[in-house]
Amino acid sequence: MPAAKTRHKTQGIAMNDTSTATQKMLAERIKQGMDSLDVSYGDEAIEKLVAYMVLLAEWNKTHNLTSVDDLEEMLSIHIFDSASIKPYMKGASLLDVGSGAGLPGMILAILSPALQVTSVESRNKKAQFQMFAANKLRLKNFKVENVRIEEFEPKEKFSMVTSRAFSSIEDFVNGSKQTIATNGRWLAMKGLVPKEELKVLKKMNLKFDTFALKVPELDAQRNLVVIGAPK
Repeated sequence: MPAAKTRHKTQGIAMNDTSTATQKMLAERIKQGMDSLDVSYGDEAIEKLVAYMVLLAEWNKTHNLTSVDDLEEMLSIHIFDSASIKPYMKGASLLDVGSGAGLPGMILAILSPALQVTSVESRNKKAQFQMFAANKLRLKNFKVENVRIEEFEPKEKFSMVTSRAFSSIEDFVNGSKQTIATNGRWLAMKGLVPKEELKVLKKMNLKFDTFALKVPELDAQRNLVVIGAPK
């Protein structure tokens, strides 16, 4: 995901500041952000989101999992951005393609305990982080496949397939078409409306809709392209 500016007034929070006071502040900010997104949550979800941020900050010191080096930026660029597509989700299972540090899949698994989430991540260190974090957070509805998406052949196909990291929607759709259920939907997270990519979808005879996402504290355009799977 491209770099973006946050809109909050404070000076930023260093990644190594994981004090109790900081965690309480992050919890309150997450609640405010979820309220703004009209995304429901419980106390356990907020605790796990804060814990996820702490784990990511710790691992990022040595593994370079994300270019974001400020906890405040992590709130908007990672947590709120990931949660912003929840209102558009329909179905019991979600596949997150190339999710890096577990974004958006792990965030959505935390917010939706009944949703079965699978993350496909080919880079070993990022897949290892996801496995570690899922175990620490006791996410029974989240699992990781350390493979390339083109090589992933699930036993049961997914009602939703999402990504916010693929270079093009065409590659995203073609690379994951063997994983999506009949009447399933691709949820492609983008910055600006990808007009040229949408022309390709038309040539592929795929139906789609675009939705503008309003991500709290993020000074950047974010859009969601929802694509119906061919019948």
